[in-house]
Amino acid sequence: MPSLFSSAQLLSLVLFVTLSHVGVATIFAAMWHSHRHIRALSYWSAGELVIAGAFSCLLLRPLEGDASLANILCTNLLLMTTIPLYERGMRHFFRREADQLGWLLPAVTLGGFALFALTALQHPLSDVHSRIIVLSGVLSLQIALLIWQLWRYQRLAPVYRVLRFAILLLGLQLLLQLLRIAKHLWYPELAANTFTDPLLGPVILLSLLFTIARSYLLLSLVHTRQQHALMQAQRKLELRANQDELTGLFSRHYFEQQVAQRGSTTSPCQLLLIDLDNFKQINDRHGHPAGDDMLRAVGQVIANTLPAEGVAGRLGGDELALLLAQPLDLTHYCHTLQQQIAEATRELAGGPISLSIGLTSLHPDEGFEHAYLRADRALYAAKQAGRQRACVQEPHHSEPQPLQPEHLLS
Repeated sequence: MPSLFSSAQLLSLVLFVTLSHVGVATIFAAMWHSHRHIRALSYWSAGELVIAGAFSCLLLRPLEGDASLANILCTNLLLMTTIPLYERGMRHFFRREADQLGWLLPAVTLGGFALFALTALQHPLSDVHSRIIVLSGVLSLQIALLIWQLWRYQRLAPVYRVLRFAILLLGLQLLLQLLRIAKHLWYPELAANTFTDPLLGPVILLSLLFTIARSYLLLSLVHTRQQHALMQAQRKLELRANQDELTGLFSRHYFEQQVAQRGSTTSPCQLLLIDLDNFKQINDRHGHPAGDDMLRAVGQVIANTLPAEGVAGRLGGDELALLLAQPLDLTHYCHTLQQQIAEATRELAGGPISLSIGLTSLHPDEGFEHAYLRADRALYAAKQAGRQRACVQEPHHSEPQPLQPEHLLS
């Protein structure tokens, strides 16, 4: 079988591939320097340097006149070490350092190199075929194990869809190694030495293409990780901006947005302002931590009893607000809320605590401020009437009125 490349062309190709691996290793190393938390980059950089070292050993063979046993062993040891380094990087990337099967690939590598060394010692140095068959067999087994590991990681982290392409790429490499084994089994007269092997050029060329594709896939993994982390950070910031940290209810700004959205619909809504009775005395007598505990307990009860499609927020201090958007017996709801909050705060310092509630209807296309002023007047009336009660202020009311059983939101 004629070779596609002359010896000089092969040397140039090997040199180019060596420099390419060094370049990729430099890129990974630079990224690791700026992203120390992604330790996988250090292993991938080391893997590229190891491959470059293996090709450098190949470049030394023409200078030696003939391949020495030390050169052969060094070259193939470096080649066999590459895949475990990439696999180690993958385990760190997916935080699977303690994987119970993590020993499998290193064991295959050690056993494979021992078999290769034994083959090299027992056969003459001119027997290229036996060494290629053993090397390709070991690499095939390593690639198969790496494919299996990546398949497991892809199932655990489906967000990294690029792993599917990595598995496909490794499958092509596995096929190439198996074809190389078959060629040398069927045509043992192919080569007298490494550089006259007609398959060496295509293997190196495909290796270069695989390197480019592999580098792109690994960088895509890192990019996906960074994008995922950025999205999580953005969601946390949005949550902190929209949620009151103490009560777990919505912030005033987000609550007002919800009121504006509901006000633009024709569905009936009711705005409730809630004030904790004598809350200032709890802070004065028992300290602000006791007041914080009280607010947490009240917020939890409101969140647990909030009707479907309802919205609850903390407007500031001990002033809370609810927006109810479904048919509801308001008298029964307010009474139940009073009871459950009293029960939840009974064992707390300053407890149990009672509520004063002001209610008003939210009309279509009405701004929050207008509805808030009516509910605030109703809340003030409830507090003036002795606290632990609810009052209603509607646009057609001249004065706030006590909440009666017939007040039904429908």
